[in-house]
Amino acid sequence: MSTAYFYLTPEGELLARKLAASHPGDLFGKDNFKDRLKEAFGRYDNLVCIMATGIVVRLLAPLIVHKTSDPAVIVLDQKGRFAISLLSGHLGGANDLAREMARISGGLPVITTATDVAGRLSFDTFAKEHHMAIENISVLKRISGTLLEGNPVDVYAPSSYPEFDREDLLRYHRTARETYEPETPLTPERPSVIIDERIFPSVRAETDIPVLKLRPRTICAGIGCKRGMAGKPIIEALLQTLEEEGISPLSLKCLATIPLKADEPGIIEAAEYFHVPLVIIPPEDIKNLDIDSLGIATSDFVAANTGVLSVSTASAYLASGRGKILRDKAKYKGITVALAMECP
Repeated sequence: MSTAYFYLTPEGELLARKLAASHPGDLFGKDNFKDRLKEAFGRYDNLVCIMATGIVVRLLAPLIVHKTSDPAVIVLDQKGRFAISLLSGHLGGANDLAREMARISGGLPVITTATDVAGRLSFDTFAKEHHMAIENISVLKRISGTLLEGNPVDVYAPSSYPEFDREDLLRYHRTARETYEPETPLTPERPSVIIDERIFPSVRAETDIPVLKLRPRTICAGIGCKRGMAGKPIIEALLQTLEEEGISPLSLKCLATIPLKADEPGIIEAAEYFHVPLVIIPPEDIKNLDIDSLGIATSDFVAANTGVLSVSTASAYLASGRGKILRDKAKYKGITVALAMECP
């Protein structure tokens, strides 16, 4: 996470250097301050501004887009007495950053988000901490509002999370992964949170009873393709495979392939499209797999051209940490796609 420190006074500079000694980042003084702060808004994950809050608000207000994309912004006075979480408190991490800066400076963090003040679970923070994507963030405020009113919400999740031990806040259902298939009807009777990789077509519309959908990033997609394949057909093949398996694209954790395919522009483009890393699996690791016992389909043609019996499925399986193979290679014109899921 990249951090930029901005200060306007000599005392502010001393504080910035003290903070940066514990939380490294780039330091900027008052030279070209306005332009540099505006530029940093789109370049850094965290902005720490040691100055009056009003200055920061006036400069950054025109740049604000959405809490899912804006950087964390905190403001400190030059003596470090207060560290104010100003922007992107949960998803951007400004609340945690304010606490960290206050700890270093010896001051107090100033957190004003309602769920933090009320001591209620915030599902955007929960999603960030557990590496989940929020599919329909517009519903988040309705779920938070329910909790702030002191009412419980139903949580459908695959395994236990310590956050759900508080019976006064949540009613927890261990049902999603273990007991349903995607076709199974799911009709929550009150505001609900579903934590699952799979798509449930029968979930009530958000205009009825709010249902927040959190997608754990646990799905690894293995990709094989012929030389020079464009990105669009690879993207379309992967989307089709995910749809056939009833899995949300937001649950993708990575794309995986072998070194021979690491420089394929189409695979690189697909990884960029889904905003996931491209993991390169060493051929030696694939050769050491017991392919037969895993039930992975093999190909003499693939072996002759790549040196391994399987590209897509073996890559997905190893990238998932030897998890669960959800789909052995799906064949498309010049492309193979496989899916594997990390196991808890």
